Amino acid sequence: MARLLTVLLTVVITVLFGASAPSCAADDAAAALLAKHHAYVGWRLSDGTFKTLRLTREYTNEKGLVTRRRVELRMGIGYRNTNTNLERNVSYEEGFTGNIFWNSSWNGFTTPEYGDAAKYDLTYAIFFNEGVDTLNGTLRGSDTIDGTTVQIVRVTVPNCDVIDLYIDPSTGAYTQAVIDPGGEYDTAIRGIQYAEVLPGKKMIHSFRFGSGRPYVYTKIEPNVLFSDQDLHPPAPSATWSFANPQPFPFKVSYDRFYVDATIDGVRGRFILDTGSSSIYLTQRFASKVKLKTLWSATTIGGGIGEEAVKTDVVKLDSVTIGGNTLSNVLAELNRNNFQGDTDAPDGLIGFDLFGGAVVTLDTTASTMTIQDPSTQPDTSQGLTVLADLSAGVPIVPMKLNGNIDVRSMLDSGNPAHVLFSHELVSRYGLRMAVDNSGVGYLQSHLYFGGVAGTDFQPAECGHLDSLVLGPIQYAGVNGCSTYDLSGRDVLVGFDFLKHFNIIFDYPRARMIMIPHKS
Repeated sequence: MARLLTVLLTVVITVLFGASAPSCAADDAAAALLAKHHAYVGWRLSDGTFKTLRLTREYTNEKGLVTRRRVELRMGIGYRNTNTNLERNVSYEEGFTGNIFWNSSWNGFTTPEYGDAAKYDLTYAIFFNEGVDTLNGTLRGSDTIDGTTVQIVRVTVPNCDVIDLYIDPSTGAYTQAVIDPGGEYDTAIRGIQYAEVLPGKKMIHSFRFGSGRPYVYTKIEPNVLFSDQDLHPPAPSATWSFANPQPFPFKVSYDRFYVDATIDGVRGRFILDTGSSSIYLTQRFASKVKLKTLWSATTIGGGIGEEAVKTDVVKLDSVTIGGNTLSNVLAELNRNNFQGDTDAPDGLIGFDLFGGAVVTLDTTASTMTIQDPSTQPDTSQGLTVLADLSAGVPIVPMKLNGNIDVRSMLDSGNPAHVLFSHELVSRYGLRMAVDNSGVGYLQSHLYFGGVAGTDFQPAECGHLDSLVLGPIQYAGVNGCSTYDLSGRDVLVGFDFLKHFNIIFDYPRARMIMIPHKS
């Protein structure tokens, strides 16, 4: 939290009060282009032209139908975005109160956002609110965009991300921008068009991400009346009833965690999967409960070995675990069922168990506790780790082989190996001992698929020296490369997590990891 506040304080001072930002030496050509951009739009974040904004933007499919709508409330660099899928009548929200970034899932469970994800979101907000041209820039050459020669100016938002601005030198308009170019959050914003919102004041009116279809602001309302409370998260649509604060049994097998749950009156056994952003049920189990499908979808590349997964979305009246009940919750049915699990689970229980509660797994005693999020867990016995939960799964910073910084998903549904992207070898210089001898070849060249996957991917496996989380060293690691991950992404599974008792405090975006005494 202290680091996040440092980031915010530095940026707010720089943008709002014009303090000079630490940067490479700015060049005159870049400064002139940024000044021309300011003259073109006629305003900037620090001048008070727009004290508040309400913007509505829509996404149109290939048939010309509006399928998604986003309503944005902005107050300075604070914001709240409500994203609605109109075909499915479901929303998720995200925002920045001025003190903390937050994400709200489709069931309304809200978690704070820290680290690289917060840095990206702040950079994005400053770009769209015309705060970038107050900073120093350097000229990075030229390019041709849609037949127009543009100049590229690189600006670094202090303690946040780099932005490459593609500026039309004849007008000063941005034609496109790339946030975090070449990094983990590399995002190209293309096809930028402007509209006059107030006399002499222009604002980005439409754009697209990469090669996607354009987003268009159909309504821009300046200086509308709302308060800073409107930037806070919504109440969850799914709700917990915490009737049992005491530990209850769950199963710790040789390769997974299992928990028993009663869904709409039908009892089943489920994999406890921190790598799942939702609750997934098998068709076998759903047929017992007689659930009604709300809509169907196909997810491309949803997990390891999941080339294309067809799911049906359902609403569950109640999910009771250890005497505690989660009500009115959206879940998914996996049409492929689950592969390769000898205990034949009835599904996966993931983020929606953890999102609105404090959940403790005592893996030594094989007991589990679910408590109200107002509970303040004891952090004195273990390592407190802040997690990026923006994708509904816990991602934490780790260091691989002593010198490569990676983003590790802690995935209890992955039975054993550490999985990592091929880019760690080709781009970041990861070295791994692979046995290519006649005897060892079959053990070092395997096929992997996730628990819900049907497309098993080839993987080259070998020995890694170490994977480090703070003071915790995971040594003698067996690891495998996969094309289902990219960049610095790593998947760390059950073999690591089984060594800890873990308090999942998702409402505060953290995990307390208590190593076993043995």
